[in-house]
Amino acid sequence: MIVVIGGGLTGLRASLTIQESGQQVQLIEGNSNIGGRVSSQEIDGFTIDRGFQVINPGYRELQRLHIRTHFHPIPAGAAAMVGGQWRFFGDPRREIRTIVEALPSIASNPLPFFSLLRAVLFARIDEGESAATFLQRIGINGEIYDAIVEPFLRGVFLIELTQVDARFARRVLRSLYRQVPGLPDGGVQALSQELRNRLKSIHCGELVHEVTRSGKGFSVRTESSTISARKVIVAADYSSALKFSDHLPSIHHARSTAWYFTLEHPLHMQHQLHVASLNSGPIVTAIDLAAVVPSYSPDGRGLLSVTTLDTCDESAVRSQLAEMYGEAITGDLITVFDIDNALPILAPGASRSGILEEDGLIFAGDYLTEPSQNGALLSGRLAGESAINN
Repeated sequence: MIVVIGGGLTGLRASLTIQESGQQVQLIEGNSNIGGRVSSQEIDGFTIDRGFQVINPGYRELQRLHIRTHFHPIPAGAAAMVGGQWRFFGDPRREIRTIVEALPSIASNPLPFFSLLRAVLFARIDEGESAATFLQRIGINGEIYDAIVEPFLRGVFLIELTQVDARFARRVLRSLYRQVPGLPDGGVQALSQELRNRLKSIHCGELVHEVTRSGKGFSVRTESSTISARKVIVAADYSSALKFSDHLPSIHHARSTAWYFTLEHPLHMQHQLHVASLNSGPIVTAIDLAAVVPSYSPDGRGLLSVTTLDTCDESAVRSQLAEMYGEAITGDLITVFDIDNALPILAPGASRSGILEEDGLIFAGDYLTEPSQNGALLSGRLAGESAINN
């Protein structure tokens, strides 16, 4: 028997890898639901994800899983209000008509766009280079960088690009180039649920209190039972994993706050991701999720998802939203999530092992690979393979 602790993407992937090998596996999750950060709930009939996030079918690890869940694609690109005028930057393979209407300057100044393609496909990255330095060095600068590219990627990584490893940033850009990300009916938890449905044995709502050596294996003590295991994978989030080890690497996390508002009437380009320029206020991104996935709303109203990085109050958020959309947002505030450990930070030049083995325990999570769904799934697969083969 192999025991996996933690039912986020990492634990789900590790368990599936073991199960597919023909060995017995038991997944234990302390919360009542699986998914970890990739989770959703219903509030006042609206589908509310744990912070704005999308599923990117272009991730290699997702492609390995042959996911059957249907994703409604989010329009490729991002929009911003700059100096009272709309600015747009996106992939002309998918959004050419919108680009022609919203940002004619791309046609007259194509260098930033082709520089972005260069960044995605083959540009050299210097050792220890940050995403900010890399992008500006290869020609992505000026208004396109300040108003669109930088705030868009800041919304992805939840931290300034000077603190993001350039190699990781390029991997994310490549995944966006391969396929358009999207959202499923039922929220992002639909992905976690599909993986759960493939597993034979999973216990939710049960905390693991202790893992000790027992003969050649381990004894895993939960609230209600003690399980004997040949191998144990700790796939819990970083703060929970520290309970089982004194030697995990020191990992810093980005924080964010997710705000959800109702929309009583349509906004300009509301189906598009809107971004806010650096230092323009606490908001980084905003989008009407119901315009992308109508089932997110119970009654046809919009559902505006807003992400902030700095501490602020509701009035500051509404004030900046009015600047971003060119009109006041008068809908109700449904809920607010403060997410202290939103994403582990992969600093410029940092390297990760993928998994960590200590005293026979196997630790896994995106904090050991890269802060993304792909990183979580990759670490889970590597942990499962290690448990099978050793």
